[in-house]
Amino acid sequence: MKQDSTLYTRHSTLDKPVLLISASDSSGAAGMQVDLRVLGDLGAPVRCAVTAVTVQGDGGAKNINPVDPEILVDSINTALSDAPGIGAVKVGLLGDGPTAEALEDPLSVIKALNIPIVVDPVMRSTPGSPLSTAGTASAILEKVLPWTTLVTPNRYEFEALSSLIHTGDSEQTSQVLRIMGKGVRGVLVTGGDTKEEMCTDILYEAGGASTEFRHPRIGMRAPRGTGCALSTAIAVHLARGFAVKESVERAIGYVTGLIERAAVVGDQLLLFPGKKP
Repeated sequence: MKQDSTLYTRHSTLDKPVLLISASDSSGAAGMQVDLRVLGDLGAPVRCAVTAVTVQGDGGAKNINPVDPEILVDSINTALSDAPGIGAVKVGLLGDGPTAEALEDPLSVIKALNIPIVVDPVMRSTPGSPLSTAGTASAILEKVLPWTTLVTPNRYEFEALSSLIHTGDSEQTSQVLRIMGKGVRGVLVTGGDTKEEMCTDILYEAGGASTEFRHPRIGMRAPRGTGCALSTAIAVHLARGFAVKESVERAIGYVTGLIERAAVVGDQLLLFPGKKP
């Protein structure tokens, strides 16, 4: 089957792997499991550093077990030292403050190597279960975002981050600029978790430039794992040398296609439901 060149781009030379720093999801519907499916779909090699092992099901998250920070950091350092190196990094669920704090040193090294870093600040599951402790957002803001190329919060996650910076201003652009003042180079506020008929994702970049990506809502139910898939697809395109804006545009197109093909399995709407025999 011919693939749309706007969604899939493969180079003649071997891509450098994307390093996934995210949590395992026992349901297979989000987290590391979806990240891996996206990389396989887009033909990108992978390295992994697991932040937590989570027990999740139709009703949401039941248990979150952070991985020892030493193991996490060792996994990251090994991925960096092995050939052919890393092309980009995607950071997903961190789960608690100590996990986020442990990333500060390795992410500073990765940024110094000019490797793009995409952060999806996961704080709750699609069914609404909390996936992080009270101190996680502040640790992400202070220890992770200073090294980040692009952070991709949904509206809930954006409010959680911006509420920690007391601006006295509820206007979104002002809040974004304050977050960018922490060092992050770009903010993509996604609109998939709203109830509006049109989904609007807004990309804010350094210098105050903003770009809206508008697309009709597909169905009335949100599939699990869309935020994971979007941030991972962005990292793939950044690893292939595309600019942030084009990487975002390509990733949105790719995830829109996944949502169009999503199907219900049991009680969950899945981006990767499998194929009929």
